[in-house]
Amino acid sequence: MKKILQAFILLLMLSPLCTIAQTYPDKPVRLINPYPAGGPADQIGRELAAGLSQSLGQSFIVEAKPGGSGAIGTQFVAKSAPNGYTLLLASGGPNTAVPVFSVTPPYDGIKEFEPILKIIDVPNMLVIAPHIQAKNMKEFIELAKTKSLTYGSSGTAGPTHITGEIFQIEANVKMIHVPYKGAAPVVNDMLGGHVDATFLNLSAMLPYVQSGKLHALGVASQTRSKALPDLPTFTEQGIKNVSGSWYGLLAPAGTPASIIQTLYDESVKYFNQPQVRERIEAAGSELVLLNPQQFRAVMIEEKRELTELNKILNIKLE
Repeated sequence: MKKILQAFILLLMLSPLCTIAQTYPDKPVRLINPYPAGGPADQIGRELAAGLSQSLGQSFIVEAKPGGSGAIGTQFVAKSAPNGYTLLLASGGPNTAVPVFSVTPPYDGIKEFEPILKIIDVPNMLVIAPHIQAKNMKEFIELAKTKSLTYGSSGTAGPTHITGEIFQIEANVKMIHVPYKGAAPVVNDMLGGHVDATFLNLSAMLPYVQSGKLHALGVASQTRSKALPDLPTFTEQGIKNVSGSWYGLLAPAGTPASIIQTLYDESVKYFNQPQVRERIEAAGSELVLLNPQQFRAVMIEEKRELTELNKILNIKLE
């Protein structure tokens, strides 16, 4: 009789978890993009939203909450209910760099979240505006040594800012950093002649480079990009700067494991479709699809590396 009672109690304890797994999602889900609409986070978010909406039968809606180098949208999700209905389109800037570089960190970008999956890696690249007269990186560096040049980033302490700071050290030049609230406004100001260069990632810049509106001088990766095979790497041109951006999906800490698993399984199933993979890789991104444990390990290691790097850069977010 005692064993039967224990089994009954256990069943009662597990039944809510089973119900969650069977019914999620039963209403629309928000994917919070901490950058302005139109940038790379928005692009991969809309791709993911389309796939999850189709497979799970509920609307997944991308919602932009930009500002504070991505911190505003990231903090919003960290403080949201851990029920799977408010998720974060995460990237390295807000989740690892902002907490490291902030004088008073607004949140812990790792401990306050449950990893779902790391989706893509995207290398950064050096791209110049039409008014800058440089045919290659060597000419650009020579120009930067004789003229005060500006470079735009998607936000202070983000991957593009860090890439720009490392580039200056490697090239022995000094440039003026102009932070924006995302990739899209950087591009607009480059096209308008208000900023000279940027180190934004390949997926954000590819359409403008391919159309000839902006000129790429190098990609910060170990190997050349399949999307731009004729573009040399930084390393080929004497700059030891291999850096990039990543994008993934996070939930608030405490989100049930069953929901995390559902989102991971359905996301991987969608991205592994040949036509989806081909479309993403053609845009300059590399699908990685790391599971929650692997994703957490990547963020922990990146935060450690940034902590060491900032002993040199001395970036301080007030």
